[in-house]
Amino acid sequence: MMRALRSFILSLAVMLVLAAVATVLIAAYGGYWLQSPAQQPRRADAIVVLGGDEGDRAMRALELFRGGYAPTLVLTGLEYGNAAPPAALTWRAEYLEARGVPKEAIRLEVDSRNTYTEAVNILALMRSQRWQTVIVVSDPPHMRRLSLTWSRVFEGSGLSYVIVASSPDWWSPDGWWKDEKTGAYVIMEYIKLGYYAVTKR
Repeated sequence: MMRALRSFILSLAVMLVLAAVATVLIAAYGGYWLQSPAQQPRRADAIVVLGGDEGDRAMRALELFRGGYAPTLVLTGLEYGNAAPPAALTWRAEYLEARGVPKEAIRLEVDSRNTYTEAVNILALMRSQRWQTVIVVSDPPHMRRLSLTWSRVFEGSGLSYVIVASSPDWWSPDGWWKDEKTGAYVIMEYIKLGYYAVTKR
């Protein structure tokens, strides 16, 4: 009985130590790990700006467009989960047009609801348009889940993508837990990563 109790206490202590170590590692390196799949841009057929944007993704896409990386911008998703019709979802298009992007260079893809359906729908669009490569723009802490999800969807397709991070003022990989917004974003990314790892195969 005493031996079993000592074994239980020892196992519990080991689990607590491991949990503490994991917490420290995530706090110290978790932000860097989330953003590390980000790549350098290269020429492509289109620049895909993922939904849920507060403006940082559109700004980065504008820089890439002006830099000549692609002739077309694709704006995906319903903003902030809104179920409004496409006509009410044009603020990013208006932002880009006001800064010199021709209206005919902008496409709206409004059927996607999450990272997985964005990948599926963009792959279908690439096939229909005979595009070979797209640049995908999202926020730094989204890079890990974006990489995981898109690699699964594009596997065996023969088509490619480059994931490029925006540069939001609120993002700090080495102090993400100090800010409520950044902390909530990182925690949700880890939760979603676990979900995607199990379900999106």
